[in-house]
Amino acid sequence: MEQNGYDLEEEPCYNKCALYVTMNMIMSDSSQTIMKYVEDGDMFKMVHDLAVDKLTDKDDVFSVRKYFNV
Repeated sequence: MEQNGYDLEEEPCYNKCALYVTMNMIMSDSSQTIMKYVEDGDMFKMVHDLAVDKLTDKDDVFSVRKYFNV
């Protein structure tokens, strides 16, 4: 992610560990669907952006700590 200039942390919303597990959650849950609409080269950026969306959501509905019971 650093090589491509993607954000790893945004205080107080998330750190790199929260970002990593949220990206993995999205890939696990939705990779087949995402591949229908996005070129392989764009998939990583899209998953990163979706994870950031979840982690910075102003409604505060998603909590990575609650989701993974940590």
